[in-house]
Amino acid sequence: MALAALLTGTAATAAESAATKPRTALGVAVVALKSPYAGYRTDTLAAPIGSWEGKSFYFRGGTLGYRLFDNQHTEVSVMVSPYMMRFKHNDSDDMRLRQLSNRNFSAMAGVAVRHNAAWGLLQANVQSEVSGHGGGLAADAKYAYPLPVGRLTLVPGVGVSYASSSLNDYYFGVSAAEAARSGLARYRAGSGVAPYFDVSAVLPLGPRWTAAASLRRTLLSDAVDDSPMTDGNHMDSAALSLSYGF
Repeated sequence: MALAALLTGTAATAAESAATKPRTALGVAVVALKSPYAGYRTDTLAAPIGSWEGKSFYFRGGTLGYRLFDNQHTEVSVMVSPYMMRFKHNDSDDMRLRQLSNRNFSAMAGVAVRHNAAWGLLQANVQSEVSGHGGGLAADAKYAYPLPVGRLTLVPGVGVSYASSSLNDYYFGVSAAEAARSGLARYRAGSGVAPYFDVSAVLPLGPRWTAAASLRRTLLSDAVDDSPMTDGNHMDSAALSLSYGF
């Protein structure tokens, strides 16, 4: 869901595949998310993005991390990042969902691992919600393989994400009070696993400028799919970015 971070990570993946250190970069991204919420308009967000690789600290997209271990192939770090899901009741055309409370972005903190080899990139993280939205855990594991095509680098990937019941319930649960005023059934969401696949493209536009694009489809977990707040069984997202490295 954090497509701006995905784009920045994709650019770093392309640089790693070329055996070069990722540069510090600043830019802008436009992210479009086709939300699973019923009657919900496509959520479009334009935001600045950046990446910075220090000796111990790094900043990639929206993720700030501190390396505990780092060698040529493997990195282990502690990190904080946003959980880029939100619900704004006024953005839904469904009058029942308009009676529900808003759900905001969450802050997460945890541990991340990245392993880069000739056969591709493995990355995984486990995080806990720390912004007071009911707590809960999220985890993600992904495999990606950069494919150079002339000046363009394509990065297909496949992964799976996990959200605990507390996290899912904050975003997709319907409380007794909300059910009474909306007419929706009361619902308490459980934990769930959601597989996804994506493809990104990274194109250098000279020695300092880089353009990137990304598409992702996520198959909703049963806990999310069964919620009266949702419609459909998948979620699509896309992003475009332009960045300047120095």
